[in-house]
Amino acid sequence: MGENVVEVQILGRKLHITHDGNEDYAREIAEFVNDKMESIQAESKSSTTLNVSILTALDIADELFKQIGQYRKICEQIDKKCIDLVNYIDKKL
Repeated sequence: MGENVVEVQILGRKLHITHDGNEDYAREIAEFVNDKMESIQAESKSSTTLNVSILTALDIADELFKQIGQYRKICEQIDKKCIDLVNYIDKKL
């Protein structure tokens, strides 16, 4: 089975990335990263690609950690509701 490769452009550089068969998804991710990097590059005083890449990675990691925190909070709320529901049912039986 051959690798699926798609050509994308990030900060003006052409890159070939492998994907799981969903080329549109791979392009969407590359576009997201490119947009994020361009935004950070425009806001940042640093013009080196390495610094922009690091700042972008930190920004995306921050977004991920916030989403994970929200996910955990929602899971805790669901767990509590399930426990409350089980207790309610047990009382009725």
